[in-house]
Amino acid sequence: MIVKRLDIERLFKDVGLQENDPILYLGGRIDDDKLYPPKYRKYLKDKIKRLNPTKIICHNHWYAKKYYERGILSKNAKIDMIFVYYNYLVDGKLQAINPTDYQDHRTWMKILIDKNPNIVYAMYISEGHKPPAVDAREDWFTEDYDLNNIKYFSFDRKYSPPSFAHRRHGRGARDASDGFGCINQLLDSGLKNLNIIGFSAFGSDEDMSYHSEYDCNGDKRFLGRKLFDLNTSEDLRTESDIMKHWAQTKKITNLENHSKLLDALEEK
Repeated sequence: MIVKRLDIERLFKDVGLQENDPILYLGGRIDDDKLYPPKYRKYLKDKIKRLNPTKIICHNHWYAKKYYERGILSKNAKIDMIFVYYNYLVDGKLQAINPTDYQDHRTWMKILIDKNPNIVYAMYISEGHKPPAVDAREDWFTEDYDLNNIKYFSFDRKYSPPSFAHRRHGRGARDASDGFGCINQLLDSGLKNLNIIGFSAFGSDEDMSYHSEYDCNGDKRFLGRKLFDLNTSEDLRTESDIMKHWAQTKKITNLENHSKLLDALEEK
């Protein structure tokens, strides 16, 4: 089936995102099992319960699987929208710590529909050619799924660090990671109550000793490296400092807590 490109504003309007509603955006840090010991998972589950978000967005359906399996999301929680990079969806390529964790990611597309029949799958392209329409396969979804809930949008992932980050990271433009790029799109759309879990927003000096090394099917850009040392075009240290600043200035709310994480890691 052919899916025409939507403007960001139209996409978010169709999903029902309201400016002041509490929105929860779940990112890919959940991929690292070491960062979510049991006590910390319970802490985050309680934070979500207290937040009572109007809408839950998850970056990639395969990460959604871990949020449910780790108990951060209750089994009855409904994800309202999935962001997924179009090319990854088509070819099944996963830039994960252990891609074998997600061999059932096609199945999980349908599991998420079973949990919420109105879930929106929002495919995006953020670099290279951005065609006016893309093709999606109907058999990725359940037979009774409303195919009108399959969306496509695009954005440019190039950004320049704000002035407060220039001193530490320079002024040049660089590529955003997909999750960070989508946060920018959400903020640019005018959301005033954006809450995040699963993003490395503790600052560029976060200790990497307790993070996992990537396997990523032997890709040399990832193999044996940890998050801040990946050999890609993204500048994850800069992103972390920016998100930490946004949390400190109340532009976003980071539901994760570094002290709570370290305490849980020590107890484990």
